[in-house]
Amino acid sequence: MAEAIVKTRTGAGGVEIRDVTTPPPGPGQVRVEVAAAGICGTDLHILDGEWPTTPPVVMGHELSGTVVDCGPGVSTDWLGAGVVAEVLITDGTCGYCLRGQRNMCPNRRAIGRQADGAFTRFVVVPEVNLHRVPEGLDLVEAALAEPLACVLGALMDRPVVAPGDRILITGPGTIGLLAAQVARMAGGQVTVLGTAKDRYRLAVAEQLGFATLGLTAQVEPSDVEERYDVVIECAGAAAAINLGLAACAKSGTLVQLGIFGKSVQTDMDQFCLKNIAFVTSFAAAPRTLERALVLLSSGQIAADPIITNVSALRDWPEVFAHSRGGDGLKYMFDPRL
Repeated sequence: MAEAIVKTRTGAGGVEIRDVTTPPPGPGQVRVEVAAAGICGTDLHILDGEWPTTPPVVMGHELSGTVVDCGPGVSTDWLGAGVVAEVLITDGTCGYCLRGQRNMCPNRRAIGRQADGAFTRFVVVPEVNLHRVPEGLDLVEAALAEPLACVLGALMDRPVVAPGDRILITGPGTIGLLAAQVARMAGGQVTVLGTAKDRYRLAVAEQLGFATLGLTAQVEPSDVEERYDVVIECAGAAAAINLGLAACAKSGTLVQLGIFGKSVQTDMDQFCLKNIAFVTSFAAAPRTLERALVLLSSGQIAADPIITNVSALRDWPEVFAHSRGGDGLKYMFDPRL
């Protein structure tokens, strides 16, 4: 038995610590001892009942750890390996899976939502989901590979940023500061935008070398200068996407990375009237997760300033509150604590 953070029912709330038993890995599966599991905005939406789950289910999908057991048909070469895992469990036979786009599988189930996740000591995942952590990359930093891969899917799979482009990041959270670093790698001139509650996060953005804008009062779209070639919306808020539309130059691009968790209202005509391209991505494809590990292990993406704290599972209420409150960036659990 091991402690786990479990979504026990649908709707808002229904999250608690429970003792769970991890089953042995079945055919094609491995058991991973979790070293680090990051809290994502999706986890907050799950807590609030705004994101579909199949309870009772152990939460947590941004994970790194060590393979400790292999099921039938899995090479024992995995034993002892440091790994990260793709979030989605797929059928492996549909057209999307066969093209390497498992994130688009129509029969997908998500770790931490429909299948037990990483907010516990051990998690069972399919071997096909595994990616080895490069030698020398710390497992805590490796847990950033999944959110970084999501950013790469939006910004690199279909190149969005050209050298010299003016880039505005709305929302200086983990996704925002990872996106800022990726956009700068592509040659963009990046400005990070936050609100009054984002003082800590904007300070980290400045530490990373980015220009920042901090809003101290409600700003209307009409107050924003229309000057950015690419706006990357990472806040998951209606006000941010409306602000981004206003700030995006004609024939520019708006990239949506933030998750809203509910329907929002925006002026879709602006995409047409200003000839704005709209780009997004969903989850992490295998190739983007591999690329994320390379960027983290090479130091091209700075991980340490983004990781605020690693906590025990039992501290989850206050850790979730800190994550929601914006007084830090990436909070993680180490279930071994």
